[in-house]
Amino acid sequence: MVNNLQVNINKTLFRWAMTHNLQLIIKFHNEQKRLMKNQVSAINEKLKACNDKQERKELLHVKEVYINTFDKLLGTNTFLMMYSHLEEFLYHVWKIFGQEQIVSNYGNLKRFKEIIRNVIGLDLSQDREWEFICDCEKVRNCLLHANGRVSISKDKNDIERIIKKSCGHLSKKKDRVELSGEYLDKISNTIDSLIKRIEKAANA
Repeated sequence: MVNNLQVNINKTLFRWAMTHNLQLIIKFHNEQKRLMKNQVSAINEKLKACNDKQERKELLHVKEVYINTFDKLLGTNTFLMMYSHLEEFLYHVWKIFGQEQIVSNYGNLKRFKEIIRNVIGLDLSQDREWEFICDCEKVRNCLLHANGRVSISKDKNDIERIIKKSCGHLSKKKDRVELSGEYLDKISNTIDSLIKRIEKAANA
């Protein structure tokens, strides 16, 4: 009985941690956006009072870096953290609920689909949220293994397809994948929804 109680406590803590950690990633992103916006505002104030040509040039350059480069890097890193969060969640679902099940050696999320169906009873075969996550995995691989460059991605054709059907949430500029705020919102909401659905099925 003590063991069962400990297992239930562990499951409760696990569910809380997964939801809490996803929220922390989102808060981190929003806080960094706020800080960068403050920096740009401070630069704009300096530009108003600046009459030196060289200094203005340098300030404009720094402003451009904040608006474009840093903002894109923040979006990419936030996306990768959320994806990693989901992968960790699915791994722990396997360890907690179905450790006796054999997981394939393939290093992608699809290896957990059979575990979720066989152990928890949630069939993701025709699931739109799961299909979106699988597309996110290809975007993740392109970002990590090809630095976002579509032409050298091993999933080049899939990436082109995913960009076209993203309703503008993904784009390709200078051959690199770019993520919009809407895309980050969608993956955040999808991961949150998927985690809750898996939890509900596990408790049924």
